[in-house]
Amino acid sequence: MTQNASTPRQIAERLQIAILTSEQMRLHWADESTGIHYMEVVMPLEWLESPEGDYLLCRVLAENLEVRVRVDLIQNLPAPVK
Repeated sequence: MTQNASTPRQIAERLQIAILTSEQMRLHWADESTGIHYMEVVMPLEWLESPEGDYLLCRVLAENLEVRVRVDLIQNLPAPVK
């Protein structure tokens, strides 16, 4: 994992731990194109970086659907593990 300046290192590390441990997370985020808010239990799958920002590829467990969530649009980022 390389570090994009847009995501604080401790948040990127926390989300990477969630990916590695298959941690289920209840995330609240806004869709970047529509602005619609979602709150779902997800399984983080992969950390993605792009010029537009960092993304978290997740599986929405209730619908077995994969979504790409822009990290800076997550409203309830998990607290970093210390």
